[in-house]
Amino acid sequence: TDGVAEATNAENKLFGTERMLTALNRMPDAAAEELLRNVLEDIDAFVAGAPQFDDITMLCVEYKGAGK
Repeated sequence: TDGVAEATNAENKLFGTERMLTALNRMPDAAAEELLRNVLEDIDAFVAGAPQFDDITMLCVEYKGAGK
């Protein structure tokens, strides 16, 4: 990620790593796209419309081992 933990609300508090991990672990068996959607929903709720000074970039890679 880039910018996720640094997302800032109106009180200048950071979203932070703990909130990011909580969002990722909310549905640990979800597909990659759904995991990213969950994180974005939590970011949007946290910042509550506060203007961002930086972009937010997320990438999720799903690894499928041999034979899957």
